[in-house]
Amino acid sequence: MDRGRDQTWDAIVVGAGPGGATTAAFLARAGVRVLLLDQAEFPRDKTCGDAISPNALAIVRELGLADEMEETGFRVSGVRLVAPDGGEAVAPVPPRAGRADHLRIARRFEFDDLLQRNAVAAGAVFEPGVNVTDVDTSGGRAEVTGSRGGRSLRFSAAVAVLAVGASTLLPRRTGLLSGRPRFGLGARAYFHGIAGLEDRIDFRFDAMPLPGYGWIFPLSEDSANVGAGFLTPSSRVPPNPRAVLERFLGHGPVRAMMTGSRRQGPVRAFPVRTDFATAGTVGERLVAVGEAAGLVNPFTGEGIDYAMVSGKVAAGVLARQLQSGDVSAAALCAYDRQLRDRFQHLFVWTVRMRRLYLNRRLLNPLVRAARREPAVARRVTEVVLGYRSAASALSPRMVFQVLRSWRTDSSRADG
Repeated sequence: MDRGRDQTWDAIVVGAGPGGATTAAFLARAGVRVLLLDQAEFPRDKTCGDAISPNALAIVRELGLADEMEETGFRVSGVRLVAPDGGEAVAPVPPRAGRADHLRIARRFEFDDLLQRNAVAAGAVFEPGVNVTDVDTSGGRAEVTGSRGGRSLRFSAAVAVLAVGASTLLPRRTGLLSGRPRFGLGARAYFHGIAGLEDRIDFRFDAMPLPGYGWIFPLSEDSANVGAGFLTPSSRVPPNPRAVLERFLGHGPVRAMMTGSRRQGPVRAFPVRTDFATAGTVGERLVAVGEAAGLVNPFTGEGIDYAMVSGKVAAGVLARQLQSGDVSAAALCAYDRQLRDRFQHLFVWTVRMRRLYLNRRLLNPLVRAARREPAVARRVTEVVLGYRSAASALSPRMVFQVLRSWRTDSSRADG
């Protein structure tokens, strides 16, 4: 068994996506000897919506990649919501201190490779093509075992980081996950030759039964990531995410928009873990970041920014604890506390409020109110971007505006 080329790792990060690469970069900057592993050769594709939010762009800037990001993906400065009845509202990305006033839509093939190369430039060692099958922390070290090209591999470090996305294999084997986590499902495809794209992302609730939704995220002036998904299983939504996407593409306004376009590459389906509110994040000599800790927004399915933020937080805690020599589960709970302080309320209340929001009775008047009232549009956009929880967005003024829209429309219907 090949034990790897260095036995003196301080930290091993399993998974080189946004969460893992961000963790590795910040650890390496702190002087930690870090090994970054991934089962794929980079660059590689990753199936998701490809939206890089202002929260994620803030971490990109901290990593020193602001200039590179200007050359990556497509800049969008607005959000359009289409209600179940076809009504729509458009709002700009709201200004927020320390945040960009736009998003970037960038293929993960490019974005993840940019982050991985940044981690290596910071001092991390990257080993691609390694299929990790176990992480054992019972013997005073984090022993990571796997294989590459049919050859067994073993690496050892003081601590390990799981950044394995939606895969539950290692979280279960390490005891961070028990029971059945909450998953959503989605499917996306790339299309070229789309007419009428603007510098905004579209969320459409008119194309399928709720709680399903569709999106159109432009990658250029005439190409986009087009997808559909659902975060709450329902008998009203087809269980196959590809069928959900087909239904979305067949919806009249979407079909008209896509006339003349052509699909590039296959339709790809993907799961998303949204169970952070009840998920385990730390163990003995072990932490989980990003989707491996259930950190995907239960309302929108956004996960890149949570992965990067959790990676930065994990690196800070790990660097400090490695220096002190204490990487026990009790010491690493400082990481979990920081995540709970930042995200627990948002996840708990977003799950609770999701059913209230994702129905025709609220979405129709909510979108109408957003079209009429900039303050309502801003609140809704802040929920979409993860700036606030769905519960906190329901201020008395917002409730009043939604009720007024509902009453106005009811009066017109009666008349």
